[in-house]
Amino acid sequence: VMPLEGITVRHGRQTTRLADLHYYIAHTLGGSAGARMTVRLCCPISADTLVRRLLSRVQNTTKGTALTRVVGVDDWAWRRGHHYGTIVVDLEKNDVIDLLPDRDADTLARWLQVHPGIEIIARDRAGTYADGCRRGAPSALQVTDRWHLLKNLSDAFVSILDRFTTTVRTLTRQMNVSTVVSKISETIRAHPEEAQAVVRSASGERRDILFKEALALKAAGHSIQAIATTIGVERKTVRRWFQRGHAPPWKRTVPPRSILVPYTAHLEKRWSEGCRNSRQLWRELLEQGFAG
Repeated sequence: VMPLEGITVRHGRQTTRLADLHYYIAHTLGGSAGARMTVRLCCPISADTLVRRLLSRVQNTTKGTALTRVVGVDDWAWRRGHHYGTIVVDLEKNDVIDLLPDRDADTLARWLQVHPGIEIIARDRAGTYADGCRRGAPSALQVTDRWHLLKNLSDAFVSILDRFTTTVRTLTRQMNVSTVVSKISETIRAHPEEAQAVVRSASGERRDILFKEALALKAAGHSIQAIATTIGVERKTVRRWFQRGHAPPWKRTVPPRSILVPYTAHLEKRWSEGCRNSRQLWRELLEQGFAG
């Protein structure tokens, strides 16, 4: 293929755009899952070829570059749910450096020994990676990456709350009830005509609190039935809230205004006079401007 700048390269069998697409799919999904995605995108390619092209891009990117100082180490799926390896990323350039065949400490240690000059290693809290980093780059500073740090903190916080779910729920409801009661009482004393609006507003706030509590329970892995039992709401209501993404306001349905309302007095008068002919009544309404 003749090279066209930005479209193809010399002796290339695909456009650069398609090559980039395959690279990002392999980088994000891995081999098998990425291959299935390419079929859906109408650009099928095998899992092995995806991985080979990812490795080729990595080798071309790192060839002739300066030593890497800051790397991130995490697991990566060769085949999601079955076979995992290790991905090494240059955090200063946001580029993949290498894909290791497994998640063993020995493999990571050997790779770090072959690539000297690494000063900082960001990793998760897995003991395997900690051991590999310690043996392969003993002088490097090991830090926990931000995502895993926040994830671990969130999990710890949720686990603590799970121990006191009943207490937290009781206190929340008591605080909410006392706030609502005081708010309604003050408004009724100051503006009696606004009491109904305040009650509706407080009811909406109460539903919002229940919805947030339901979201927290869902994030903790509870079923819809368990959530409904915990917050005291019908199971179908909880499912409807999740489908809509919010707790819908409960508005009183107002029936539509009939087009006969302006002519009600005339109809009642004629009816009392004994007129039962609907066509005659209709003609009289037309004379008064009725458009129905």
